[in-house]
Amino acid sequence: MAKMSPECGNPLEEWTLRKTGSPCGPDSLAPFHLQRLRAAIERAGRTSPFYRKLLASFPPLFPRTLEEYGRLPFTCPGDITEDPMEFLAVSQDTVARIVTARTSGTSGNPKRVFFSGGDLSDTTDMFSEGMRNLAGDGSKVMIILPGKRPGSVGDLLVQSLRAGSVPLLCPFSGEGPVLKKIDEERPDCLVGPPSWVISLARHPLGKAGKCLSSVLLCSDFIPESLELGIKSSWGCSVYRHYGMTETGYGGALSCSLGPGMHLMEGNFYFEIVHPETGDPVPEGGEGEIIVTPLLLEGTPLLRYRTGDRGMIIPGKCPCGSSLRRMKVRGRYSNGLDLPGGILPLADLDETLFSLPWLGGYEVRREHDSFALTVKGYPLPGERADVYTLRNETERKLAFLPQLNGSLPEITILLHPDGEQLILPAKRIVYSS
Repeated sequence: MAKMSPECGNPLEEWTLRKTGSPCGPDSLAPFHLQRLRAAIERAGRTSPFYRKLLASFPPLFPRTLEEYGRLPFTCPGDITEDPMEFLAVSQDTVARIVTARTSGTSGNPKRVFFSGGDLSDTTDMFSEGMRNLAGDGSKVMIILPGKRPGSVGDLLVQSLRAGSVPLLCPFSGEGPVLKKIDEERPDCLVGPPSWVISLARHPLGKAGKCLSSVLLCSDFIPESLELGIKSSWGCSVYRHYGMTETGYGGALSCSLGPGMHLMEGNFYFEIVHPETGDPVPEGGEGEIIVTPLLLEGTPLLRYRTGDRGMIIPGKCPCGSSLRRMKVRGRYSNGLDLPGGILPLADLDETLFSLPWLGGYEVRREHDSFALTVKGYPLPGERADVYTLRNETERKLAFLPQLNGSLPEITILLHPDGEQLILPAKRIVYSS
């Protein structure tokens, strides 16, 4: 087996070497990915009714190359929504968990995804390896993710840590006075959605989080301005995770040195394509993220359209890892159709979270405009009246070209003190 580069301190590099037996550069991993894709296609065609029909016209040894794999039609979220049972590839007796997923900011029927016991085991393995970046032996990890149901993302993360070398845990599902809990437990690492964590970091009692050495953000788009806000408040390292229910919650994880997130190449094959033509986009170009989970048994997926906007970052990471890195720019469907053009919520995120007092916001669509409810915490020694903060918000929004100089109605809600932190609602786009 190839040896890990001595200058690389990224645990995902070592994990990928163990899983693939190959160096982690894209050219070196090509034979591994081709072999695993063939196996995934054979398995899906044999066990999944949907893929049995789709693959009927393809030859047995398909694909002969990774480029040829691009001839396979995409699988879309709507395909799963229309008939989840067509994707079920194991007997119902062996289904360990069924997840009903609805994508934030979108409407329509939810998707149902099936996981086998092996799928859940692969997820805990990914989580265990990924957390080695953040938490060492004897670390305390606080988790503010849904974790009450067996097999939920929070539960699987707890299981992965208990099975590894992080024995001291304080899992927490997000209810109650979170900052008080942080102050009492003094965790080393916090794991949670970005909108929740920034609200904690900017709360008047947020200084309790200065005990943290690392934070892992997951389950939503992560604006750079939000990441910088957490670093500014707590002085800790901030890591990013990319995954979705359909992939078994895995996909990519950042290191502490370079931009973007390292792909978990041992479990997934990623492509970036033009969202309209489906043609491959070269490194450094932006397009839609397409993923093929190589190991999923319950609901196998081939060339799955994530609906996420992203790019592969050219070059080697400063951490020394040769694993490809991906930058995610939010969802194509999460945007406001305004007279001046489509305003992606990712751009709105970047703009609003650059306000140092902002803890969260909600957006409401209104005819050909929209309204904002902005939640914030006044900074010590700064003017805290709503008029000043509204003016600051308007000045930031004025730089967005899609607004065409027409600013939305803005409501400012201030939470100056109090131990009971009310976590912000997930940002939702309401139809007019």
